[in-house]
Amino acid sequence: MGLQQKLENFTLNEDTRKKLLSGSKDAPVEFEDIARIALAGYFLVTGEKEIKVYPTCVEFYYHEEEKNGIKDPVVYHRNPKDIRKNKPVFHFGFLNNHVSGIDITFEKGNYPKEAVRAYMLIREFKVDGKQESRSTMMYEALYQQASVFDGFSIKWVDGEKEVAVKAFVRKNVAEYNDKGEKKLLKDFPEAVSTSNGKYVQDLRCWQFKKIVDSDKN
Repeated sequence: MGLQQKLENFTLNEDTRKKLLSGSKDAPVEFEDIARIALAGYFLVTGEKEIKVYPTCVEFYYHEEEKNGIKDPVVYHRNPKDIRKNKPVFHFGFLNNHVSGIDITFEKGNYPKEAVRAYMLIREFKVDGKQESRSTMMYEALYQQASVFDGFSIKWVDGEKEVAVKAFVRKNVAEYNDKGEKKLLKDFPEAVSTSNGKYVQDLRCWQFKKIVDSDKN
């Protein structure tokens, strides 16, 4: 199964939903299955020249708008408190640009109040054998390959077989309290901190990295 079909068919099984709703930090098997495919493939960028951009680390963001659904407060595309400004779902497979980098979107729902906000952030990648850990450099990797007057294209290409992956916590993602505010580390001195040292780290393992041969040893 390719990445497009995997994302189109995406849904959490009941066992996974129960675990997440009960506070489980373990990596959802459904996210891991997607990561095995995503980290095997690449973006083929054709412009002045042809390059291949290989994702090596992806993070998942998932939020259910329904009242008792799974919550991921860091998601920027969720509905605001003012229901008059509710947001429709992203179109499937869009490359969504934002301050942290570029997402591949796979949201679902016919109505904003029932929407599932879901996307995969390309956190790290490789071009011409060079590893890049700055997610915002994806802008350059994908878009700065040709003049807009000459034109260029970006297309996803699946790998020949899935790869092994390992789960981690998402980079610098804070945990939120019941009021929708980030938990300050100073109020929870024994907690794991975010990389900026300001907040309590969200410990859900929703980041995945490709396991290379050196990791197996």
